[in-house]
Amino acid sequence: MPNPAPVLDPDLRDAALRGLALAGYRGDPVTAAAANAAIERLSRTDPEGALLARLYQMLDVRPAQYWPQDVPKAAAADLATLHGAIRACQPVSFSYTDLSGNETARTVLPLVLVHPPQGVKLLAWCEEREDFRQFFVRAIRRLTPGAGNFGEDRLALLQGLLKKEAGQA
Repeated sequence: MPNPAPVLDPDLRDAALRGLALAGYRGDPVTAAAANAAIERLSRTDPEGALLARLYQMLDVRPAQYWPQDVPKAAAADLATLHGAIRACQPVSFSYTDLSGNETARTVLPLVLVHPPQGVKLLAWCEEREDFRQFFVRAIRRLTPGAGNFGEDRLALLQGLLKKEAGQA
């Protein structure tokens, strides 16, 4: 009986996916092509990883070191909670203040964190809006993990999110 494939550490996997996604911003077309080929190969062995890498390519616009200095930071405790909820496929609830200052209560299925220049964003399925939404993590308050597990729906949700972000939905 062959040995099962080792399980990749989630942090290592995410770092590798983000590195592949950012290869196109390095100014080296050979490296960018190799990264794209690797992401394409991932679609056969790790479909979720390939979807995440494509989302990172679209939305992690540039490395964090190039963020403007005046962007408010997301709370480390909230980021830790969100990373845990994403890995566990666990819903979360929170209060959110939008850019107009309106506060709403949300329950979402957290799918991925991205890092555009404006600050860390949570991309999620919003139960209230019944659609994919983006939330600046810095504008989230009273973040609470919820009961349940949406693991069986995660791949389909990521596929829908990628379609929406690519303008295909």
